[in-house]
Amino acid sequence: MIEKKEFFSNSLKDVIAIAAEDLDVEEKDLRYEIVTGKTKYFGHKKREIYINAWAAKKTEGTISSFIENVLDEMELDISFEFEEQDEFLRVNYSGKDYRLLLYKNGNLLNAFQYLLNRLFSESIGKKIYCECEAFRKNRERELTSITNKHAKEIEKSGKPVQMKELNPFERRIVHMTVNRFPELQSESEGDNFLKIITISKK
Repeated sequence: MIEKKEFFSNSLKDVIAIAAEDLDVEEKDLRYEIVTGKTKYFGHKKREIYINAWAAKKTEGTISSFIENVLDEMELDISFEFEEQDEFLRVNYSGKDYRLLLYKNGNLLNAFQYLLNRLFSESIGKKIYCECEAFRKNRERELTSITNKHAKEIEKSGKPVQMKELNPFERRIVHMTVNRFPELQSESEGDNFLKIITISKK
């Protein structure tokens, strides 16, 4: 469990600096959330901003060890490397057994991404994405194309279309694509990890 400490000041910049100094970390290694219930704005010169702050853990090595252990237990000939971005950490997989990661629409790749986010996302303060042989990029193009086709059909016929079960990554692509059509809406149905999306007129 991450230990969070509360700080406040007259500006976000100042309170971040105060928190970083108190926690003895560089500002880039500080993670924080604004405490909206206490933060009050009385004007530009008089305001109080409260944050809960904590130091981001250097967990890349821990993530690496976790992935290596899982791959060893599964006896998969897979290598991986990290790609650090400001807003996310991408894990790029490759190797002789890469097709097993992508089997049945990338089920194993999705499972890796789900586990890594549950275990490490909060501690590093960013989302973790898993990629293999441009699978997600190609899948995004495919789903965007399919969704655009359905959207145009619905605009003409007025009849809703139900898409097959999709994982969270895939559903996000569909919802974002449907948002480009002002007269249409999309809704996820189901309580499981995989859900069905219905696209219809508003």
